[in-house]
Amino acid sequence: MILHLNPTKLDRDYLATRPYKAVPIVADFWTTIVNKPWGKEYLMYRNQQVEVWNLFINQGKATSMHCHPNKKTALVILDGKAQFSSLNESVELSPMCAVIMEPNVFHSTQAISSAGVKLLEFETPPMKHDLVRLEDKYGRVNEGYEGPEKITPHKDLARFAVIDTNVVKNICDSNMCIKPINCAEDVIGIVNEINDLAVVLSGSIVSKHGDVLCGPVDIFHPEEFVDTDGTFYQNFQILTIKR
Repeated sequence: MILHLNPTKLDRDYLATRPYKAVPIVADFWTTIVNKPWGKEYLMYRNQQVEVWNLFINQGKATSMHCHPNKKTALVILDGKAQFSSLNESVELSPMCAVIMEPNVFHSTQAISSAGVKLLEFETPPMKHDLVRLEDKYGRVNEGYEGPEKITPHKDLARFAVIDTNVVKNICDSNMCIKPINCAEDVIGIVNEINDLAVVLSGSIVSKHGDVLCGPVDIFHPEEFVDTDGTFYQNFQILTIKR
């Protein structure tokens, strides 16, 4: 299941009630881990267009009901089960379920499995400070992203460097690989590998009419693009995920 959510009038109305001032964060997240009241997260990959964060949410804990006014985000569940909620709906997510959210969509994710839940979060553009909380169980409604006291050094974590193309890494019992895509034949190769999901890390697919079919942090099943004629792959890279 892949959900794609656009902001509703309710999202926009609630965002209008929250003062928002984006203050950039000065921190090197590449060699650190960020401790959260619900668990922890760390930066797993970054380029100029996208950041990928690896999250762990403890059983029964939940992220705040929050939105990102300026960035598009997506979630992929890797292990465990989560209850994902927006202002308009709530759904249970299992491994390889994904949600794509356009800017301004308020959302919260709760771990409902006994061992917690592991997931990936994709963000474009990279703006960790782009955050507005509507509700929070931990008293952070009027606070920004976690401060230096919550950020601790940690180097021994599974990460992808930009140069790690075509390198398979097992993360949270899922095989992941960054792959450049130049033509439809490359997509066919990914389908033949029986990958579950592909997430766009950079570039776009453009139709012969000039329409952008997908771009950064869009998520799809690779076979969806096998029969797409007349498309152009512009600096296109994806992260494949196979459970």
